[in-house]
Amino acid sequence: MRDELLLGIDLGTSSIKANAIDRHGRSIGIGVAPTPFAAGAHGVEMSTEALFLAIRSAIADLGVLASRIVAVGVASMGETGTIIRADGPTNLPLVAWHDERGTEIVDELVQTFGAEEIRRRTGRQARSVTSIAKLGWLLRNGYESGGTWTGVAGLTVWRFTGVLAQEQSLAATSGAFNPVTAEYDREILASLGLDSLVWAPARVAGTNLGRVSPEGARWSGLRAGIPVTIAGHDHPVGVIGAGGDRTEVIDSMGTGEPLVVSWDASSPTKRDHPSWPDQLGDLTITAWPGTARHMLLWETLRPGLALRNLQRALRVDRDDIEFSAIRVDAQPLDLPSLVAMQDGDIPAAVLALPAEEAWASTLEGYAAASADAEIRLRAISDVAGQTLLIGGGLRSRRWVEAKLRRAEHPVAMAEEREAVSRGAALLAGVAGGWWAPEEYPPADTIPLSGAESFVEGIGGRA
Repeated sequence: MRDELLLGIDLGTSSIKANAIDRHGRSIGIGVAPTPFAAGAHGVEMSTEALFLAIRSAIADLGVLASRIVAVGVASMGETGTIIRADGPTNLPLVAWHDERGTEIVDELVQTFGAEEIRRRTGRQARSVTSIAKLGWLLRNGYESGGTWTGVAGLTVWRFTGVLAQEQSLAATSGAFNPVTAEYDREILASLGLDSLVWAPARVAGTNLGRVSPEGARWSGLRAGIPVTIAGHDHPVGVIGAGGDRTEVIDSMGTGEPLVVSWDASSPTKRDHPSWPDQLGDLTITAWPGTARHMLLWETLRPGLALRNLQRALRVDRDDIEFSAIRVDAQPLDLPSLVAMQDGDIPAAVLALPAEEAWASTLEGYAAASADAEIRLRAISDVAGQTLLIGGGLRSRRWVEAKLRRAEHPVAMAEEREAVSRGAALLAGVAGGWWAPEEYPPADTIPLSGAESFVEGIGGRA
């Protein structure tokens, strides 16, 4: 029916968004609530009850639009999750993915298997942000065990439907999942004493996992009987929502700046290329939502963190320094300097520069680093199309112009700013039978042939 809408829920680190879209893929209304993470005695976490209240608040913020929802898709941050039993979630806190707990768990894994073997088994580096690092810490510190583990998106689907499930790109953030075989690694789990847990089955995004139960309807305010799916991890889902496709390199400019390409796991010769994976550093394999294909994500860059740290060190206003740096000629900072800045260590040579030059040099450095990584990503994939820029970093004219000067392929800019929640809604449309995967309503993009077209595209904003 013409009045029916799809709901995409984005469980983000800072906020929860409930985006209602129509059959043309257009957002009709967005409800927002803060994500209830808070610093506690052991670190940053939230309770399941607080999460449920926040989700309910975001849906309620839609007002009467909630009555028109006919399918739901849930995307979320990775890693964070809990254990669910027959009587409901346990008392495990939902530990933030960026919380420092679990470092010793990772050290044990590396000692047992070796860093390269873990990368081979899981498609990613061993890191403390993984679910098994957080879960291992919790169980060793007196929290309950026994039951089924799933992430916060799976927890939300359980609250809607009573069904226990997980999705492949989110399962990949656990640290014990092989994204190519789509199976959990029992040896890694056993080494940490986590193999006695049930791990919710990882399904393809867009799968109809269940329907809103009468209890789920009373809680959420949505109608009972509508299908619910897990859309996936926020980075891959944001690619879908912004209109990215398998022919493009997608550059997600934000706090983190993952570069994304489609990857065919059946082409093993690509693994023999010199860029795989040592010369690319934080290279991650995950699922392309709704399909049997995979994504490669290069995740070394955290420009939002570096710029935030630099802004504090320079004691400048963000808008003012962005404007001042527009016409400044600057040499790019090297990658080691950028990584140090991400960790809060601003090199003395950077602080010695005039503020606008330090800012411009940082943006030039990130543009150079991503351009180099894009060349390598294209070499190990079959991607030959344009580069699509997405994310909040598009507000920085100076940054985008630095990218355009280095571009070796056509560049376009995505207009969608709520890409994750829109992508979740599009995958809800798959679960609801509105369209097949990758046959979504298009998202608007603007070709960028040079600095002039960029200025026109954003209306001359600095």
